Amino acid sequence: MKKFSYYILLGIASLTAVSCSDFLDKEPIDQISSEQYFTDEKSVTSAMIALYNSLVNANYYGRAMIIIPEFAAGQVVSIQQYPEYMVFTSNTVNIDNPWTLNIWANSYATINAANNILALESEDRAGEVTFANDSTRAGLLREAKFIRALTYFNLVRSFGDVPLITTPTTSSSTDLRVTRAPAAEVYDQIVSDLSGYEEVPSRYTAAADLGRATRWAAEALLAKVNLYRGDYLQAANLAGDVIMNGGYSLPGTYGDVWTKENSTESIFEIQYDAQVQNELAKNVAQTGGIFSTSKAIYDEYDVSDVRRDFNILPVGDQYYIGKYPAGPAAQNLPIIRLAEVYLIYAEAEARNAQSVTNDAYTYYKAVRDRAGLETEDISTFTDWQAFVTDVQHEKRFEMMFEGEAWFDYTRTELALTEMMVNPNAGRFVFPIPQAERDLNPNLGQNDAYLAQ
Repeated sequence: MKKFSYYILLGIASLTAVSCSDFLDKEPIDQISSEQYFTDEKSVTSAMIALYNSLVNANYYGRAMIIIPEFAAGQVVSIQQYPEYMVFTSNTVNIDNPWTLNIWANSYATINAANNILALESEDRAGEVTFANDSTRAGLLREAKFIRALTYFNLVRSFGDVPLITTPTTSSSTDLRVTRAPAAEVYDQIVSDLSGYEEVPSRYTAAADLGRATRWAAEALLAKVNLYRGDYLQAANLAGDVIMNGGYSLPGTYGDVWTKENSTESIFEIQYDAQVQNELAKNVAQTGGIFSTSKAIYDEYDVSDVRRDFNILPVGDQYYIGKYPAGPAAQNLPIIRLAEVYLIYAEAEARNAQSVTNDAYTYYKAVRDRAGLETEDISTFTDWQAFVTDVQHEKRFEMMFEGEAWFDYTRTELALTEMMVNPNAGRFVFPIPQAERDLNPNLGQNDAYLAQ
């Protein structure tokens, strides 16, 4: 079931393993250009596997990219009251916070790894690597674009304007002192990277390929990106296509997407196993964990909502995060799943039509039905804007502890009234890490942090 994770390790080994006697003669891996490394399809595939590996570590989806937005949303607490986490909850994060730096650094390492693969698209290198067929080549390049798009999407949501780099760099490059590109320009690049989603295989059936991006993962992400951009017609069309034609379905039991690997709901899922373990699962464990939640979050759920007692485990005065079941930290991490696509569609459809259409209501209700909640008849939803807010609330409860509520609520400014301890729209984005600004004087700072 977890062979893809194992092959990630092999991919890293193929990129980095050298004998002791050869080590000093080797260039650091970040200085090895794709011209030197890519010789055949196998070497490109190994680089792709290593690219996926960059998503799993603790500085990204293995912890930081999930837990930091959850702290900002006030949905997670630090059992030991570590200040570097708690400042996100109070919206008082500083420019030298180590976790914003970790997210930033890991993101650009991932982007550079993707750029190295995508350099094969350039006209002067188009034929230098022979692939089994054109579809294999197109699929691999589109997978690299998917990961680059996902990474830039998280960056622009986290920091706003960010450097837009689409060509490979090395630590010896002279062009690293780049300025920040406007967020709109970054979004344009994300859309461009995802727009060829039809070239990515619709399904992978071999166990070794589980966890790879598919056509439906790219299309679902593109729907989400368009929701954030405010292109509601396109967001609804794309989400609707995934719903109707992707072949996914909601399991009858909410917890199945977490307790069963690669469920019928999961569209893109990071694979973990005994070799590549889920650090976040370790961090929220009842024994030895450092993160938990609160009674206040537990009490926000309706008492009949089955998600409450799956997501949160009260033990005495402590409220543990139950979404990552106890046991060996080998649990997969769903990143894109069908319930979210349902709610993306419901919001985008209502916004585009400026009314609560039957389809928008149907998919909103479907999520609530699985949660065991009663939903008022569609005739009672006379205010489409209030319905959109209801959809956002539903998404928050559905995706609790998945790192989404903070971004979703800042997108519509609900965070000002329903989430932030110190309401300030300038702090919807995190500070540009000062360590990066010290290295690159051309990097500006977000306005809310200029006084630090």
